Amino acid sequence: MLIKKILPAFIVLALAVYFIASYRGPESGVSTNIDRNNLEKYWKTKEVSVAENQFLLGKKDASITSRFRIRSFGLTLKVKTTPGAIGTINFATSKSYDASNFRGYSVLINNSDYSTGLPQKTGSLSKIRNNFIRMAEDNEWFDLNISVLENHISVSVNGKLISEYVEPPNAKRLENYTGIVLSRSFISLRKISEQGEIIIGEMKIKPFTEDIARVTPTVKIDSLQDVIDSLNQREFPLIDFHVHLKGGLTMDQAQMHAKENGFCYGVAANCGLKFPVTNDSTLNSYLQSIQKEPVFKAMQCEGREWVTLFSPAAVAGFDYIFTDAMTWSDHKGRRMRLWMPDETFVDNDQQFMDMLVGKIEAVMEGEPVDIYVNPTFLPAQLASRYDELWTNERMARVVSVLQRNQVALEINARYKIPSIAFIRKAKEAGVKFTFGTNNTKNDDLNRMEYCLKVIREVHLTQEDIFMPKTKAERKILKKGLPAAITG
Repeated sequence: MLIKKILPAFIVLALAVYFIASYRGPESGVSTNIDRNNLEKYWKTKEVSVAENQFLLGKKDASITSRFRIRSFGLTLKVKTTPGAIGTINFATSKSYDASNFRGYSVLINNSDYSTGLPQKTGSLSKIRNNFIRMAEDNEWFDLNISVLENHISVSVNGKLISEYVEPPNAKRLENYTGIVLSRSFISLRKISEQGEIIIGEMKIKPFTEDIARVTPTVKIDSLQDVIDSLNQREFPLIDFHVHLKGGLTMDQAQMHAKENGFCYGVAANCGLKFPVTNDSTLNSYLQSIQKEPVFKAMQCEGREWVTLFSPAAVAGFDYIFTDAMTWSDHKGRRMRLWMPDETFVDNDQQFMDMLVGKIEAVMEGEPVDIYVNPTFLPAQLASRYDELWTNERMARVVSVLQRNQVALEINARYKIPSIAFIRKAKEAGVKFTFGTNNTKNDDLNRMEYCLKVIREVHLTQEDIFMPKTKAERKILKKGLPAAITG
């Protein structure tokens, strides 16, 4: 019996001693600069040019692979890409690359503009914590840091945390991705595109061979998180395009919530008459204050007067802009805000609905917005009759104006609108979709539950989801502002 108790402990100890003794990499616990003098000692290269301590990967499948195995490490790189270049940094991976039987994790290098190349951008922990936000540009040096401490992975770009993941015990993976687990194995930097070049100007590694305590996941592990993880593994764009820093919510809190759950966020300022941002000066100041944050930069165009307050050049600084149809003046000239019961006037329900649809058409036709948010919202007096009042004819009119003007339709998690029937009609017409919470405080971001339900019931795919355009293609620059207020 004593032997049975001692033997497992002895085996664990023997394996630990073996791994430490067999380690042949840079000194543990010390940050070692990898240069032309020690490159071949610790790394195996393929199609890599070395000049003045810079490593250039120009051909597809050019690679730098460690000769040593390691589980925990810190890797710091200074990188520059030229247009078209895409690469991956793989760890816990095989010594020989096999795309059909890949194992380990991958961090993506891709600085292409929005709506060009891969939608996932630099800093993505591919298929686990996908990043769709551009944090670095081609032809500019950027810092990339990867830390793996036992089961805790973090990825930073230019000092900003982009991806963070704590691998739980028995991590759930789709059938083709069961190899995405941490292990003591190799690290590899690989160029995967035909175009462009990846230049490594500086490369440091700090290995850790001693035991490091495991981290307990902070995210709630439940059936909803299983759905989120499954969608991430399919590289589905889980982006909440409609988040506000209000009610005490800070940028750091919003980003922490997004990273824990596996989302990306778009953070929007409220811009319009009697709102915090009312002119180009305040608009530019706000944009500058969040310019380096790893979120989409969004502008919510409030009311109908916004078109008279801002210039197209200032508006074009945002990744996308959106508006709703909740503020407008009725046939009697009464300015209404539909979410305020004492500012909403419904003299006749059918007449009101016809006015609402007409206002939606006017706004989406005339204003150069990318997304229609809080869509199909009805005031409290009518909300319980949503399915009755949103007739097929009215739905068809709204879908048509969105499709004609290439305006995406928000699936709103807070109000749980539009209805499934409405969304199906929009999908059939080829309208793109976004997800949005429109939070009001610091504890109501939740986990996009209604959006996840819609993905499942309507069978949305990656191709159905809106993505921002390149700056040159932004609608505000192509369409301009209307000559008069639309509503």
